[in-house]
Amino acid sequence: MKTILLITARFDPAADLLIAELRRRSAPCVRWNTYEFPLDSTLTYRASENAFGVQIVADGRTIDWNDIGSVWWQWDQPAGFPDDLAPGDRRFAETEAQMALSALPSVSDAVWINSPFNERRAKSKPAQLLTAQRVGFDIPRTLVTNDPDEVRRFVSGSPKQVIYKGLSQPRDMAPGKALFTGIVTEQVLAGIDAIRVTPGIFQERVDKAYELRVTVVEQRIFAAKIDSQVSTDAQLDWRRALHDVDYQAVTLPREIEDKIHAFMTAFGLVYGAFDFIVTPDGRTVFLEINPSGQYMWLECATGLEISSALAEALIGPCR
Repeated sequence: MKTILLITARFDPAADLLIAELRRRSAPCVRWNTYEFPLDSTLTYRASENAFGVQIVADGRTIDWNDIGSVWWQWDQPAGFPDDLAPGDRRFAETEAQMALSALPSVSDAVWINSPFNERRAKSKPAQLLTAQRVGFDIPRTLVTNDPDEVRRFVSGSPKQVIYKGLSQPRDMAPGKALFTGIVTEQVLAGIDAIRVTPGIFQERVDKAYELRVTVVEQRIFAAKIDSQVSTDAQLDWRRALHDVDYQAVTLPREIEDKIHAFMTAFGLVYGAFDFIVTPDGRTVFLEINPSGQYMWLECATGLEISSALAEALIGPCR
């Protein structure tokens, strides 16, 4: 049986949970913390007329890429650089390290969850909205722009409040920090010229009865109802009060499941975490997908067997 490689950051409790599940099933697995690459681990490609090989050395272990059958890919942003690097040298080192890491999927027959190429495409918020529209999801009226005048027109023409979201979630933010959804108030509009250098997402606020977090592993769908409206802190963005809201495992209507599968297929994803709003009149409104979204807290809260499904998906190609 081939080995399962988990590419993660320094702190990733979900990876710990998944490794425990894999070991319970006696599946060979190894973890590579690329947060400490390149200073504390090495990645080597060897090519000749007759052979091609890849080798990783990390934590005193040598990993031959030919032995890898599947990859759980959560982190590929190298951060292991000396603190005293000059800014220009650091930018060069970061680019070179990233290029070395990014080549791995191109030289591998292993099954990736997810394929980095597909995942990067799926992280595009405009591409998500277009695909959601095409598969038939309801979506909020949305503007993505760095034009302040467009934002002003969008806000003035909306009968509802408008919210702002970032196009990304920076990975190097301090622990416990996050870029949360916010309401575009008059005060925010007064400083809206700042988006000239930071384009953002502006959406009409959707009325909520509750929200859904839907985690998908291959053909299996794990849906959880989030009672976000019972907590003042969670009403706009439940991530602000992640541990102060109730979660309940639910079954989705077949129509919604079919659209989810169509969405996953369109991007070539094996794993993904969807966020939806369910309105007071029963409409299910697509917000976004995180192709590498966290799930551990949800599994602990609901008993949904997401780690088990992931283990099965990773073990399959290694047999």
